[in-house]
Amino acid sequence: MRQRVGSVWANQRGATSGRGERTADGTPSRRPRTHHGLSAEQEGVLELQRLAGNTAVTGALQSGRSAEGVTSIDRMELTREGMNPENGIQSIREKTANKSTIALTKRTIMDEPPIMRVEPATKGPGGFTTRTQKIGSIPEPKIEEWWPKQGRFKTAEGTFLDVSHDWEKKLEQGEDEHRDDAKLAWELTWKTVKDTINTFAEKPGPPEATPDAARDALWGRYVAALPKDLRPEGRSPSDAKQRDVLAVEPGSFFAWMWELTIARDGRMYHETHAAPAKDPKNVPKDAVVEEIAPASQFQVPGPLSPAFVEEIRVKYGPRKIIQGSKLKAGGGDQGKQG
Repeated sequence: MRQRVGSVWANQRGATSGRGERTADGTPSRRPRTHHGLSAEQEGVLELQRLAGNTAVTGALQSGRSAEGVTSIDRMELTREGMNPENGIQSIREKTANKSTIALTKRTIMDEPPIMRVEPATKGPGGFTTRTQKIGSIPEPKIEEWWPKQGRFKTAEGTFLDVSHDWEKKLEQGEDEHRDDAKLAWELTWKTVKDTINTFAEKPGPPEATPDAARDALWGRYVAALPKDLRPEGRSPSDAKQRDVLAVEPGSFFAWMWELTIARDGRMYHETHAAPAKDPKNVPKDAVVEEIAPASQFQVPGPLSPAFVEEIRVKYGPRKIIQGSKLKAGGGDQGKQG
């Protein structure tokens, strides 16, 4: 038995070939803001919670998802579920091609990165000025985690796995490490780019002699304001050059960051195996009862995400791909086994 607690294969293709909505799930939240700082959807959900309670809120959220939309109060859609013995490990394995897994994390995100675009230049007394187009919501990670709770799980006919309280907590923590890696990778890439774009949307830059000069000067200031590894090439704004850095595609810097959590698995920090149970109780007749044992390099808790992400981040080079990544060209949905 191997526990490869997962990150996300950034592309398990239910994706279509074009840009934009290219994934099977991971729908971005599009939430126009109100003067209260919340969207109309969010305010409606909060009002529903006040009047009808959490059950009604849950129903509203589920109906929103079934209609291909997301109504969320949080910035990131997160599902965490410890599985009971009645439907536990088998139901986890149904969600992945890895039929030996005992815990799983899936991460998904739409391949719609924030793209810097320029407002039409306006002419004033000193020349032409422009600013960036402000960006509202951008796709956010959707993260799902499953792990077995304490108890005895049937793993095959006549074979059972006893999960102790300590192992329940270790498996849960391993999944949370992948979640934290993914969240931080998103914040350091797409969110950083979005925030930088919006900084240059606040006011026009210095005047230039022509509209093209104003555009290119703005582009130069914007690129210089980004961290080095997020800077697109070129002297003028280009969607294609920005996607070279930010798309959910093999070899982009975003893909490197999004996939770096796989290194935890590659280093076998989350690796376990099955061992005969030392003192099993109430063993069914002719059954085999096993328990979880750590592999030699098992490390949970492992490195915290800020240090781990920075360690892997600096190893990126042009078109470099994380070892073990299953990301395919032409799609943005990602889901990796645990």
